Amino acid sequence: MPDPATLLRRPTTWLVAAVAALVLAAVALVGVLRAPAPEADAAPEPTPRPMPAAAGEPVPVAPGGSAPAAAPAGGVPADCGAAYSSDWTDAFAPDYVLNPAWATGDDAPVLLGTDDPGAVPTLEQAAQLTCAWLPAEPADGRTGLVTTIASVDDAQRSAALGAFEAGGLDCFPELEGTRCVAEWEEAAGPAGESHFFRGGVWIATRWSGPAVTGYTHDIIEAVFS
Repeated sequence: MPDPATLLRRPTTWLVAAVAALVLAAVALVGVLRAPAPEADAAPEPTPRPMPAAAGEPVPVAPGGSAPAAAPAGGVPADCGAAYSSDWTDAFAPDYVLNPAWATGDDAPVLLGTDDPGAVPTLEQAAQLTCAWLPAEPADGRTGLVTTIASVDDAQRSAALGAFEAGGLDCFPELEGTRCVAEWEEAAGPAGESHFFRGGVWIATRWSGPAVTGYTHDIIEAVFS
């Protein structure tokens, strides 16, 4: 017959075991509930859409794809001092001086670098500078040398050249321009006219009396260098 004390201890033991099992199950359940949920796969970051590159500044193109033409060299000098590369005082002395007072006053005669009737109107319109080597004493302006430097356009240049060719002057290419020349003798001495065109410049010279060499070339050097 079993011991009564032993029978009383068995239910207690089972009860303790059952409670322990319940505690372990509860702990396991709590652990499962507290475990972090598996992370969902991260969505890929969107790839930024490429933006169009900024348009560059438009490049101007000259008509026909060529570069703009350069402006012609040379120009009308500001005064007679700038019209020469050399000092011509000694070459004209003692008979002629540059721009004597009587030739620049209000009563001065009209002084132009040509007497050609076909070219005078154009030169009168385009003249910008006149340098005159004349006698120191008042005179009519016919004896001496007169140079007029003018600024001309294509039409004026063509009109003057046409007048000189019609008048019998010898016209030919020279120093990147066109030169027209005529020479003869007068009572005062050697006489003639010389006209040089280059770009938009016309160097017109007439003389009667002075005999100088290299005069027009000296002006060309001063104007176009």
